[in-house]
Amino acid sequence: MKRLIIFLIISTCFCKCTQRKQTIDFVDLNQTEFDAKQFKLPYGKMIDSVKHLHDSCMGISFDANAILVGAKDSFFIGSILNKKSMQVISTLNDLGLTQNEMVSQFNMITNPCYEKKALHFPLKSIVGEKYVVVELPGVDKAMNEELNNAILTSKNEEMETGSWIYLDLNAALKNIVDTIKSATGLQYRKNLLDTSNIVLTAVESIMRVSFRIDTEKDMSEKLQAVLLNKPSVLLPNYKDPIKFFFISPKRLQVTIEGFFPVIGKFMKAELK
Repeated sequence: MKRLIIFLIISTCFCKCTQRKQTIDFVDLNQTEFDAKQFKLPYGKMIDSVKHLHDSCMGISFDANAILVGAKDSFFIGSILNKKSMQVISTLNDLGLTQNEMVSQFNMITNPCYEKKALHFPLKSIVGEKYVVVELPGVDKAMNEELNNAILTSKNEEMETGSWIYLDLNAALKNIVDTIKSATGLQYRKNLLDTSNIVLTAVESIMRVSFRIDTEKDMSEKLQAVLLNKPSVLLPNYKDPIKFFFISPKRLQVTIEGFFPVIGKFMKAELK
């Protein structure tokens, strides 16, 4: 009887000790699983042009299921969103890591590229008409209206990208969340596993993008003089300054410096 009890105790301990701890795993999403209407990759000239620039520069084709348009979106890699409302539930800040600690975890692929591509569609189709409201400092209302009208009515643009950067947080995020112990980190993990939520695990970004815009008619001499001074402006929906350059009476350049997210990939988390 004594031996049987000892055997049962040892067996119970062995089973408990050998039970594998469940860990986070990321699973691909189908676009029908979340309300991504505003983020879906569109068909036609716009996405074909952007994809051509990316594939030519990086040498790979990114299999994404969302399109992100810079700082006007309030989420970035590691953000957890409700898949119905697409509202942010948690961010990487909740994990309590510094920016340097987090950046060191990224799987990063980058490639400098300065290829030019004719787009043949309005710039407003990328940034949205309501986001193109330029107010140059020290310039009167009439000239600002002329500049905005030139941007919104242009039919042909040429785009040039700087370096493309691919950031993948899949493996790093899995390791971090599986070992996190802080209260905010555990809440992030809980939100991550909530079946009503999804997480952005990878993004492709451009470090610099320039648009050369053809105007319908010659710009006024006053506006040309302003553009010759290479003015810059901060828009409410963008973190980085937008710079303007004069090229010719019917052509100007708009350059955005900084980190410009373009394409991202959403996934869902499960325990394995």
